[in-house]
Amino acid sequence: MGEGDLYRKFAGYYDKIYENVDYVKEAEFIKWAVKTHKQNEGRKLLDVACGTGTHASVLIEDFQVIGVDISEDMMKIARKKVPNAQFIHGDMKKLDLREKFDVVICMFSAIHYNTSYNELETTLKNFYNQLNDGGVVIFDFGLNQNNWIEGLVSVDTVVEEDLKIARICQSNREGFVFNANFVFLVKENGKVDFDIDQHRLGIFDMEKTVEIMKKIGFEINIYADFSSKEWENGEGERPIFVGVK
Repeated sequence: MGEGDLYRKFAGYYDKIYENVDYVKEAEFIKWAVKTHKQNEGRKLLDVACGTGTHASVLIEDFQVIGVDISEDMMKIARKKVPNAQFIHGDMKKLDLREKFDVVICMFSAIHYNTSYNELETTLKNFYNQLNDGGVVIFDFGLNQNNWIEGLVSVDTVVEEDLKIARICQSNREGFVFNANFVFLVKENGKVDFDIDQHRLGIFDMEKTVEIMKKIGFEINIYADFSSKEWENGEGERPIFVGVK
């Protein structure tokens, strides 16, 4: 399955599966990090791997937002959700919009669609090149070698009157890559469907990632779980990278 095919069948269920994610908290952290670290006056924000546009729907109040995603199906939803933002089809690994931004975000572990350190470095260079001087990049690591648990099973469910969804996945690491095969069981309006949504996600080392960012030219800060607390290895918290150009 190519990356452009991700979520094709299940894009319409994406927001229901992740309805408990605190997007407002994450957006408040983004605004805090921008206020704390950004060194210019601009308000142009690029949301890379924007998905269905939920972060954009919150951030549009404070920024001029352009979203980029590789999935046309996800962007169709985003355009309806946030009609006053612009959404462009694109791949973070080949990102070149020929304009500069003051903030670049890549949220909800989307950075892990890079599956090698070479890809990760290329993508982070792309982010750097899209930034104005003094701008910031913000991304999160939902997966990293420092907190990886092999064999962990996750189950997400949605239970509504006419819709039942179960999504099941088990962590299976091969080298630096997590082969995430999400098994979907869906019953909607009495009809049952079953499929597997396949994703390949990179699992990176924190120190190596910091080295790459420094090599590119970023000044780096790492926070824990979308808070102002500095991230510490071994605490089990999600690291949030804030890089300043």
